[in-house]
Amino acid sequence: MATRPPERILDEIVQGKGKGAKLRRTLAAGRDNNWLLALTLNSFAKYDKGVELTDLEQSLVTAFRKNGFSDADIKQQGNLSLKLPRQVRVELFPETFAKLDTTQAYSLKNLKQDAPHIVKSALANPTVHAVDIGAIHRGERTLRDFPPVLGSIRREHASEMLVAVDEQAQFDAREAAHPKVMIKTHSFYCKERATDSIFGPSNEPYWIFSTLAGGDTFTTRSEIFGKVDGGDSRTFKVDDGILWGPNEGNVGDAATAARPLPAGEIAMSIQLWEHDEGDATAIRDKAGAAFAAAAGILEASGVAAWIGAVVVAAGEVVKYFIGLMDDDHIADQNVVFTREVLEKQLAKASGTYDFRRRFEDGDADYRLTIKVTG
Repeated sequence: MATRPPERILDEIVQGKGKGAKLRRTLAAGRDNNWLLALTLNSFAKYDKGVELTDLEQSLVTAFRKNGFSDADIKQQGNLSLKLPRQVRVELFPETFAKLDTTQAYSLKNLKQDAPHIVKSALANPTVHAVDIGAIHRGERTLRDFPPVLGSIRREHASEMLVAVDEQAQFDAREAAHPKVMIKTHSFYCKERATDSIFGPSNEPYWIFSTLAGGDTFTTRSEIFGKVDGGDSRTFKVDDGILWGPNEGNVGDAATAARPLPAGEIAMSIQLWEHDEGDATAIRDKAGAAFAAAAGILEASGVAAWIGAVVVAAGEVVKYFIGLMDDDHIADQNVVFTREVLEKQLAKASGTYDFRRRFEDGDADYRLTIKVTG
């Protein structure tokens, strides 16, 4: 079956029909996190029309151009975005950003002013499970004081974010004083496969992994796992699914991937997709471009403690662009933590522990195991 043109998929989103209906539902559920998507699409639309760009808009266009988007890609997405009716924009984007159009200028200064509200909205989202790890370690609180996200909410949004921080921790910027750490996906279990696959009774899932830390970002895509059915388990290869820390010096070499974590907050985004028609290489490029743009915003804004809001917003951009490539988003998990929290957990676990996350959307249900070693 040939890949459907993005115009047809966008029409399904607008009409709320077919595969586009689910994408619209999950984007609408995460409306407050779609500010970066709105900014990106409006920047692309202005670029397509030849309208002068602000510093922020230009940085978004440049980041995507440097990471796999051609001028034709950017103009196509900008032109397509103009076909989103007003009522759909209001449904998908936060109020301020739903009003953007090609006649308006939205700059980095505007974003800095809006950042506190963006952060507040992101952390107030019902999909956020915020845990003060430091208070638990000090015996001031217990895990029961931080109830998990309800399964019904996780399924509705097809998303969840764990924020595990020590609110009283003092960050130590020294690198040499900290151990090298490896964070790598180990395996997954498919409890229920997605039933809307167009290729029959099994899934072809793949995973997108993105990490923002210390001003750097990197994104990888797993292999496409063929013929996965309910009850199946699969193990990642030794060079697949490394979350910390692949870079140019060690991508694909798990033996050398371990390195010290940087100071400050670290954010990781993991997305689960069902492969139907999307081009595998282009998928990775588009995901990497979205997170590269997010990293640029973090660096340029200088706004502290909003990496979680940015990584979730970047994930929504990925969800939209890959959805227009005709692959199906199943669910995503985002994790925000600090080096100090992870190192304390490693010490309590004698240097290694498994970390599990659940991906479900009311149809498919997958469980991912991540191994942390220090």
